[in-house]
Amino acid sequence: MKETRFRVPDMTCGHCEAAVRGSLETLEGVEALDVSLETKEVKVRSIAELDLTDLMGAVRAVGFTPEAY
Repeated sequence: MKETRFRVPDMTCGHCEAAVRGSLETLEGVEALDVSLETKEVKVRSIAELDLTDLMGAVRAVGFTPEAY
């Protein structure tokens, strides 16, 4: 399984966390997610490599500013 990580520093509450999770769950190929408000980190697990640009674009679409490591 492949894992892609990035940060979403402007998540500030549980609603933010849920919005980020919801946006990523809709993407094809996403098998599992770990969205942490505490660390402001997102871990996306997939069978095949996913494009970081697509993942971050889904997060931007719901109003957040993701940052690559």
